Parts: sequence; C-alpha cells; structure tokens
Amino acid sequence: MKTKLLSAFALAFMISLGAYAQESTTALSKQERKEMRRQEKAERKARMKEDLKNTGRAIGETADEAAQGAKDKAKVAGEAVDSAATKTGRAVNKGLDKAENAIVTEGDKLKARRDSVRAEKAKRDTL
Repeated sequence: MKTKLLSAFALAFMISLGAYAQESTTALSKQERKEMRRQEKAERKARMKEDLKNTGRAIGETADEAAQGAKDKAKVAGEAVDSAATKTGRAVNKGLDKAENAIVTEGDKLKARRDSVRAEKAKRDTL
C-alpha cells in the first residue's frame, strides 16, 4: 500500500511537474513568438526599404539613360540643322555672288556704251 501510495504521489507530482513545464514553455513560446514576429516585421521593413532604394536607383538610372538619349538626339538634330543652315548659307552666297556679277557686268556694259557714245561725240566734235 505504501508503495502504491508513493507511486500515485510520484505520478501526480510528475504530471503536475510536466504540466508546469509545459505551461512555462508555452509562456516562453508566446514571448518567443512575439519576438519572432517583431524580427520578421523588422526584416520585412528592412527588405522593403532596400527594395525601395533599389527601385529608386533603377528609376534614376532609367532617367539618366533617357536624358542621355534625348541629349544625343538633340545633338544630332542640332548638327543636322547646322549642316542645313550652312548649305542654305552657301546657296544664298552663290546667288548673291551671281547677282553681284550680273549687276557689275550690266554696269560695265552701260559704262562701255556711255564711253563709246562720248567717244563718238568727241570724234564728231573734232571733225
């Protein structure tokens, strides 16, 4: 009987000890779960921050590339306009030179006629 009573007492003690141990581990687990949730939240926040930084960098690089492309296109367009303006300037200069030559030639013709008319008058007057 003493053995049965002692066994029953030992069994009850072990069961209560197991229940206490389980309860304390559950309490620790709740704290650990809270801490794990905090860590996960902090990790997600850090990942999101890093993703935002990477996205910002990618946007900046894309904007730089677009700006460089626009700059290159503007440069090419500027060179084309400059080339066209130079060609137009040359054509205008050629036209002006031809007009000037025509005016000078016409002036020379008029001068030659005038001189020949004067020479004829002078020749008549001397006769």
